[in-house]
Amino acid sequence: MVRSLVSFTSTSYTPFDPLMVDEINVILPIPEHSGVLIFTDKQLYHSDDSGLTVLNHFSNAHRFPLYKDSHRYLNALGCGTHYKTPWLCPFFTLLPLEDTRRTIWINPLKIANTKQADNRCYLELCDGSTLVLPLLQRSVRLHAAQACYALALLRRDLFRFVKKADTPLAYLELPNTPFARLLVKRPLLSQFTHPITAFSRHYTKVTFLARYEKLEAEPTEIDWSLW
Repeated sequence: MVRSLVSFTSTSYTPFDPLMVDEINVILPIPEHSGVLIFTDKQLYHSDDSGLTVLNHFSNAHRFPLYKDSHRYLNALGCGTHYKTPWLCPFFTLLPLEDTRRTIWINPLKIANTKQADNRCYLELCDGSTLVLPLLQRSVRLHAAQACYALALLRRDLFRFVKKADTPLAYLELPNTPFARLLVKRPLLSQFTHPITAFSRHYTKVTFLARYEKLEAEPTEIDWSLW
């Protein structure tokens, strides 16, 4: 069970509207309640939906890939695992800390520091809040680095005509925090291990196959406005 240092009263938070949100810091399941809290820099929101459903609503609203699609192409690139593949868009990434059916989703660049004590990992966020998780600190650091690498890989392909750099770190805006300083030292972020356009090619293939499968299965149910 995920535990956190957040008390909950549903009337205390604004209902989640994906069009009002630019960047998500954390999606937090509410212990002993249904729904999630969505942390942003400006506002704290509440939704009765699961974290994955909230993330897909956000993706649809902003025309970003759904998680199932990003899961497929990132795994094909070796940038994720079955349970801990990040969600990705050009502006930020969210890392699932456990099974995606009910997990915390966290923006790794919003983590200020981590500590391990009593078989618990304490995540201090940049806004001052703290999450207490039954995870190993080294696992959080490893998967955060993988999520940041995937974000850098995407940005390198998108911005290749206006920015030419050789390292993933050049495509990341890292805050001045202890956690970010640890990320800088990760070998994974010291150089790209994929050729340029590798991300774009896998993204195009997965997107095409997903739409083809939907068209073949339910040709009359396609929402063409999303194409």
